[in-house]
Amino acid sequence: MIAVVGRVRFVLGFGLCSVLGFACAAWGQRGVISFRLEDNLIRVPVTLNGRRVEAVLDSGTGSLGLDLAFARSLGLKPAKTTGMVPGGGAPVPMYRVVLNEIQFGPERLTQVRGIALDLGHLSSSAKFPVQVLLGQPLFADWTLRVDYPARIITFLPRGQTAACSDPIPFVPVGGVPVIAVKLQATPSSEVRTLHLVVDLGTRHYAAMLGGPFLETTDGEALQEMGATKQLGTGTGGGIEGSEATLARLQVGKLRVDGLKVALTSHVGAFKAGLVDGTLGVPLWAGGVVTFDYTRQQVCFDLPAK
Repeated sequence: MIAVVGRVRFVLGFGLCSVLGFACAAWGQRGVISFRLEDNLIRVPVTLNGRRVEAVLDSGTGSLGLDLAFARSLGLKPAKTTGMVPGGGAPVPMYRVVLNEIQFGPERLTQVRGIALDLGHLSSSAKFPVQVLLGQPLFADWTLRVDYPARIITFLPRGQTAACSDPIPFVPVGGVPVIAVKLQATPSSEVRTLHLVVDLGTRHYAAMLGGPFLETTDGEALQEMGATKQLGTGTGGGIEGSEATLARLQVGKLRVDGLKVALTSHVGAFKAGLVDGTLGVPLWAGGVVTFDYTRQQVCFDLPAK
């Protein structure tokens, strides 16, 4: 989910292993924690200012995001609004907050700056309380390997690489990883290059497209072929648009034909031209996705079809 942007000072260490019923795995040079997958969202244990809770790991969030009511329950005093979140649905005001400490897996961060906003729409859609979104600060000093079939996250320290046969470079935009993909809307369309966020929070579609692309001939043709529906829920509420079938999508060496995608003009980041859309969980849910912020690359390790 496209959400928030911020800056954080990092202090690393080994801390939390297992809370809230999550299993632990071997610790050594690398840490491994298990996660639960609900509504295609990754739920992980985290400790904020000494309080143990569950959070959602979200590569589409450029900062630490806290539900406004939850932030107040921690004793935080949100500062005046810093603007509106350019997420899905209507714009939502966000407020600056600072946490004394966060522990997540082998990571410990202090004096963490984040934002607080109303996450009620996401909680209602997911059917569980979404109180914390763990974004870019929790990725930045590690290579994070997310194994969906095994339901584990592996933390590889800075400088240590994960095996990858097809590393795909990304550009951080507002703290989120954006990669270039090749797209062919219809069998007779030209091949276009779009820039999409690799987003653990895009739950229901392998790709969600918007922005200037929808105003192109190909974008208009896809919309005419598609079926109008509510596509999902963002920070600001329901995201309306249409569902269509893409002739071809190429991500690195991975090529997928006949891919069902979502088209929407209701996401602020798309409309502003910051990105052309997102790649979502259905694209890689059968395998492993690895984020390496040090080298600014992402890797998809998917089973052969």
